[in-house]
Amino acid sequence: MRTEHDRPPNGAMPHISFSERLAAMTVPCPAHPSTYQIEAAVIDWSREAGLGAAPGVGAHLLAGRVFARYGTGPATLFARWLTWASHLRESPSAFAGVIAVAAGGEPGAPLERAFADLWRTPAPGAGDGWRERFLTGLAAQHAALLDTRTPPVGDYPALGRAGFGSYLFDLVEPCTGVEVPAPVRESAPWRAVAEASGDVAAWCHDLMAGSGYLTSASVSLGLHGAAAERWVIDRVTARMEELWTAARAVPPVLERHGLGLTASREVTQVVCAFLTIPRAYLEWLLESSRYRHLR
Repeated sequence: MRTEHDRPPNGAMPHISFSERLAAMTVPCPAHPSTYQIEAAVIDWSREAGLGAAPGVGAHLLAGRVFARYGTGPATLFARWLTWASHLRESPSAFAGVIAVAAGGEPGAPLERAFADLWRTPAPGAGDGWRERFLTGLAAQHAALLDTRTPPVGDYPALGRAGFGSYLFDLVEPCTGVEVPAPVRESAPWRAVAEASGDVAAWCHDLMAGSGYLTSASVSLGLHGAAAERWVIDRVTARMEELWTAARAVPPVLERHGLGLTASREVTQVVCAFLTIPRAYLEWLLESSRYRHLR
């Protein structure tokens, strides 16, 4: 997720208002009624874990939007993960130690201890498939953060998702207490939902940071400044439509695999979270005084 250290290079800012093209993305998300309790819990946890006394990235605000209709537990757990992930992103050298802890190693540094505490929470209720997906995404983010190449624009979406942190989307399952059945999770509509949600969030981050997809568009397509920004915003708009189209294709998959009413409702809630994350993330970004001009 985005951190306070990300800034557009040389003070450059996008010239196009998001509200002009992404009206559906800027409709306010419901806020969790216990946002301040979530913030206090994350501050206490962060201090105890050795990460500092403040959430730093306002993770409670994002988590409170994504899990606005849940109790404080899911939102607080997600906010803790986001806080930890923001610190990890700033310390690529810490990835190896974190992955070692996931394999059963003894935690040492604060980031490792914080991870060990979080890992114990979802791991007992998550299967081997979930653990493998999470660690694969973690390793992919590490590799992407170390890769300084500018990929061709056609290769960027997958690399952008990896750098943003695909494992953050996998956290929806343990935070909601729902493990999506493997046949559903491996279906084309489900993969399309997860990938599209990750793309929209990652590309919004790139527009704010003035990098990523914008850089790829500049190098591959010869677009610069406002032209590159407009091209990426067009892609975000199209990707949101693809996200909703993919989400509408999930219910037939649930029916085909014989999920009962309760299981179908639970899995649908995970889909709803994927639909909410991009809009919640953009709204979270726009709260910053640095980006008010984009409203």
